[in-house]
Amino acid sequence: MAFSGESVESLEEIPAHVWSGLPEYLNLGPSAVNPSRIGVWATTVIPKGKRFGPFIGEKKKRSQVPSNVYMWEVYFPARGWMCIDATDPLKGNWLRYVNWARSSEEQNLFPLEINRAIYYKVLRVS
Repeated sequence: MAFSGESVESLEEIPAHVWSGLPEYLNLGPSAVNPSRIGVWATTVIPKGKRFGPFIGEKKKRSQVPSNVYMWEVYFPARGWMCIDATDPLKGNWLRYVNWARSSEEQNLFPLEINRAIYYKVLRVS
């Protein structure tokens, strides 16, 4: 069942470049946050402080992005606020499938902006 008019994602629809870029100790599978989405799952313990990224997508103005589910907003001095939009799986990487935690107790990643790019940093071993 899809939420809010979203289509249901399936593992079969994930582009090959996403699978090939996925670290060997991570896997993609049904999301625990939203059953209509895919999520990223660790297959082994990942050390605190490990950084992943950058989040890849198309640079667009906010008005051009259909949903905030697969994007981050970043300030570019020459262009102003732009979205890094990975709504189209062909334009994003595996970080597109990282879902928000359901609570602060579950959160084990933190987004970082470094040189106008988004990275995720592991906050704690879980």
